[in-house]
Amino acid sequence: MHTAVNGLPSAKALLNTNRFNFVLAIQVYPNAGQGVALTRNDTDQDARARVAELEAELRRERARADAAQTHAVELESELKVARAQFALAERAMRVGFWRFSLKDGRKTWSPGLYALLGLEPGAPIPELGLLIPKDEGGVAYLEKRSAAIENRSSYFIRNRIRCADGLERVIDTFGEPELGTSGEVVALVGASQDVTQRVMVESERDRVQELYRIMTEAASDIITVYRLNNGKGRTEYASAALGRMLGWSLRNLEGDEFFKHVHPDDIAEAEKLGEIPASGKSVTATYRVRHADGHYVWIEGTFNTVFDEETGRVLYRVGVARDVSERKSYEEAVQAARLSAETANRAKSVFLANMSHELRTPLNAIIGFADVMNREMFGPIDNSRYRNYLASIHKSGEHLLDLINDILDVAKIEAGKLELRLENVNLTEVIGECIQLMSERAASAGVQLKAGLPAQGIIFMADARAVKQVVLNLLSNAIKFTPAGGHVDIAVMHGADVVRLEVRDDGIGIAAEDIPRLAKPFEQVCDDPGLAKRGTGLGLALVRALTELHGGRVTIDSPARKGTIVTVELPLRTANYETAA
Repeated sequence: MHTAVNGLPSAKALLNTNRFNFVLAIQVYPNAGQGVALTRNDTDQDARARVAELEAELRRERARADAAQTHAVELESELKVARAQFALAERAMRVGFWRFSLKDGRKTWSPGLYALLGLEPGAPIPELGLLIPKDEGGVAYLEKRSAAIENRSSYFIRNRIRCADGLERVIDTFGEPELGTSGEVVALVGASQDVTQRVMVESERDRVQELYRIMTEAASDIITVYRLNNGKGRTEYASAALGRMLGWSLRNLEGDEFFKHVHPDDIAEAEKLGEIPASGKSVTATYRVRHADGHYVWIEGTFNTVFDEETGRVLYRVGVARDVSERKSYEEAVQAARLSAETANRAKSVFLANMSHELRTPLNAIIGFADVMNREMFGPIDNSRYRNYLASIHKSGEHLLDLINDILDVAKIEAGKLELRLENVNLTEVIGECIQLMSERAASAGVQLKAGLPAQGIIFMADARAVKQVVLNLLSNAIKFTPAGGHVDIAVMHGADVVRLEVRDDGIGIAAEDIPRLAKPFEQVCDDPGLAKRGTGLGLALVRALTELHGGRVTIDSPARKGTIVTVELPLRTANYETAA
């Protein structure tokens, strides 16, 4: 018997037919070899060999089928990975892809497009144009899509879309027509991208750029940007102030053209602007340039350099130039006024010095002769009135001589010709002498004069005559402006490198706003004309000048017009001199 396999005739039965039929059977029944079973009585060697070949081929086919199935599984796995990567790329780029079939209206969306429009994957797909408000271009979107179909052309549109999740997004949509085999448009395919963040950034950039444009165009200064490339450069930008200020255009800033308009005396100064300062530094020059109508304008230009942070190469030079003509005119006027004032002051000082010399000679004679007559050295003067007149003449002459000496000293100080004669000065003794000289005046004014002096003398290097003048002027002022019954106190203190002299009174005081004026010669701030006319206004000015010549300083304090405190500080050593022992 020949057993059937899988409902088919056995291979043995097939072998009993002629060879043609055997081959045909194998082709018709390709799996028949799986049931081939030959008996010991079979004698056809060729048939058995052929069956063996078929069985080997079947095994190979089965191996190939298994390999194909394994490959299909691997491809499916790779496809899943590719789909996941594609979805990730869509999310990262905030983009989605779509296809719209014109034949059946079927819409196909990628997962990214669902996410982009706030829909769950697999949700019913709305018409994209319906998501766009009409006032935001919904009609324009549909019109552009229709035009693309009609003209077989691509299209682009940007819209603000109200998405299904309730959020509004700015979407860029790119579409292309898909053509069939006969050239007709069968579908539209494309991509949509969420550019909301980009639009916000671009909008802010445009806003800032507009602010910069307004700032540069409205600025009164000229703003220029000069770009350098391989040692060569050109002016890329100049603000509108260039035309307003100089009547120039950008062409006037190029190369040698600029220097043709610079004043010949200022070319060297203007060339400073060509220097390349270090990072964070700037270069400034002040020069004259010719306006388009022919007159010269003073310009102050400042340039900063912008470097490439990585290579250190110069990229740009940014300049700001302003019209300083008014300032230069003011400076020139101030300089001229200063020179005129200095000339006048020198002339005044020379006049005062000459006048003082001319007055002192006859005045010394008046004082001398008055003193001789007052002492009756060449005979008696019987009339007492004459003796009183002589005393007044002598006293007035000495007062006038002191005034002339003060004027002469001020003139010398202002002319820089007063030289200090430095020597060891005992300040305690100088103050004692001054108190003796001023005691009669204080008593006459009803003012109590007191001194707080250290038992041990204070010796330092100074000009004795100048120190005495300082003390006498301070005491004289204090007594003059202190009413009867008042007090004038003088005290001396010293530290390691300074000696301090303080004169305090409880007189009428000085208004705070008037104190700075007292440093100027001939200034008087007393409200009482009876007191003011008794002085020249030189006292405190001379005190300050003599003190500063010694390297010291003077301070004046008058608390709420309750008296005045004048403090003089003098160094215990003067420049180039050693402290006296």
